[in-house]
Amino acid sequence: MRSKFVLAAAFVAAAAQAFAQTSPSAIESPSQVFIGGGVSIYDANFYGNNVMEGATIWMDIFPNRGPKILHGLGLEAEARDISLGRPSTPNVPPNLREDTGGGGAIYSWHHFHNFSPYAKFQWEHASIDFKYPGYGHDTRDLYAGGVGVDFRAGHNIWVRVGCEDQYWQRLFQDHAISTPTGIILRPKGVTIGASYAFNRLHLD
Repeated sequence: MRSKFVLAAAFVAAAAQAFAQTSPSAIESPSQVFIGGGVSIYDANFYGNNVMEGATIWMDIFPNRGPKILHGLGLEAEARDISLGRPSTPNVPPNLREDTGGGGAIYSWHHFHNFSPYAKFQWEHASIDFKYPGYGHDTRDLYAGGVGVDFRAGHNIWVRVGCEDQYWQRLFQDHAISTPTGIILRPKGVTIGASYAFNRLHLD
């Protein structure tokens, strides 16, 4: 698992260096970094609809270099912990918890005064806790996508409202037979939070 996060960090560093090598004449606006956090309300999708809550943190980097159409294209790193407010129903394990972390691409449309709609696609690594005899923890890679909007609430403060959809690989799969078994998790939810914008980031 550690090697995967090292690989992701190397990818972010290489992408930032590639942007930094762009000709200075192509720079039309300052680069930006956004660091934020918020509350997520998610359907954990573990043998039914299980609405739970948790915390999310993120960092967005927008180099804002090259052609105008590429301004708003950036990299996002995100981590989320869904472990609060478990429903007290028989199909929900008392220790159910879903943690995810990873990164990918984000595109934010900056052509409105105080609103910036965005879309993103990420690769993430996930950890899940549950309770079965002899089997109560597993990890999976997943893909995730989302859309939302950032609203400028102050000079450097942005409020975010976004929805996300995760696609996990199968759990409880029996690899001894050819027919796919197990369950595919599709957690989805809404995140509400705020971020602080650090303008004029120097990448050179």
